[in-house]
Amino acid sequence: MVLQGRWRRILLSSVFMSVFATGMQTNRALAADTLADVKAKKELRVGLDPGFIPFEMKNPKGEMIGFDIDMIQGFAASLGAKATFVDTRWEGIIPALMAKKFDLIVSGMTITDERKKTVLFSSPYYRAGLLALVAGKRKESVRKAGDLNSVGFNIAVKVGTTADQFAAKTFPKATIRKLDSESDCANAVALGKVDAFVYDKPYLELFAAKNTQKVFLLPDNLTVEDFGVAARKSDSTLVAAFNEYLTNWKKNGGYDRSIKTHFIEMPWASTMPLFK
Repeated sequence: MVLQGRWRRILLSSVFMSVFATGMQTNRALAADTLADVKAKKELRVGLDPGFIPFEMKNPKGEMIGFDIDMIQGFAASLGAKATFVDTRWEGIIPALMAKKFDLIVSGMTITDERKKTVLFSSPYYRAGLLALVAGKRKESVRKAGDLNSVGFNIAVKVGTTADQFAAKTFPKATIRKLDSESDCANAVALGKVDAFVYDKPYLELFAAKNTQKVFLLPDNLTVEDFGVAARKSDSTLVAAFNEYLTNWKKNGGYDRSIKTHFIEMPWASTMPLFK
């Protein structure tokens, strides 16, 4: 009986190890599926929330342009595929990724520990941070970020962003106004409907430069943040392929050329409603 019990334990152990190994193989296979599917279908589906100038935006023809667009179109081409863009509201973009509405999120998404619980991030591709855009009428009373934390102050944020969370924690005395888009928030400041807008540095710098009579920027970064491409956690091979592409894109000068086009020369600026 003792011998029989021992053999039973050995048999159960063998079955467990076999099931475990099969599970590991299945996980590896699943991890490779999206990359293989992209190559087979010659299509990379990309989720984004256009309007985050100069990373992703639509020109008057309705075409997607911007730094993120250059980057992900180049990556798709490196896989022998074409990028297809799926316009998605920001607050629903991670759930849509998990529901397989698209393969990657490429939309200036900040890498955070909280988001890492749900998605797998690429290597950082851009370092930014939050700034505060302030209404011109507050020029005398607002000199530093702490001045915004006052009763009676209205601060706009784009709903669901890191700025949304940051403003709620940092300015508890102020009223936080959650709006749907960057342009809604920025224009509310320019029109004097709110006192400030907390958001990513590149966007605010461009808006402030074109609206110097209506708004101003506080000089200090409120945070430092890295942007990454987000994928489902099972898609490690797809993320690894992107990381390899990103390294090569930087080496061959493509990264710097795109920065020059969208952040310095800005040939698109005269055609975008925000900058007219």
